[in-house]
Amino acid sequence: MDFPVAVALAEFVPTLPVGTNWRYEPKLDGHRTVMWREETTVRLQARSGRDVTPVWMDLALAGLDMLPPNTVLDGEAVIYTGGKIDFAAAQSRAASTPTRARRLAEDLPAHFATGVRTGS
Repeated sequence: MDFPVAVALAEFVPTLPVGTNWRYEPKLDGHRTVMWREETTVRLQARSGRDVTPVWMDLALAGLDMLPPNTVLDGEAVIYTGGKIDFAAAQSRAASTPTRARRLAEDLPAHFATGVRTGS
């Protein structure tokens, strides 16, 4: 798989499909991000395809520690404040310089939310 990739996007439907093969999850207000765990590094890609690793370095370091090489996850970079997801905080982080993003991460670390399903 080559960097960048198209992300999966939610879309509005007037009614929910029914059946045993459907699963649902809440939409999280964060920044759509693809996490690429390579052999010795992790890269983070925005929905636009832009490399955003420098502003989400806390996520990159967590991915380096927790994911096996050659893993690609499509998810949301989210930030919690007061026990709730804070979209404004995620927006602020995404628009930051790498230096400011490091300072923001000290007080409000990011979380990476993704849905992973294995098996049948």
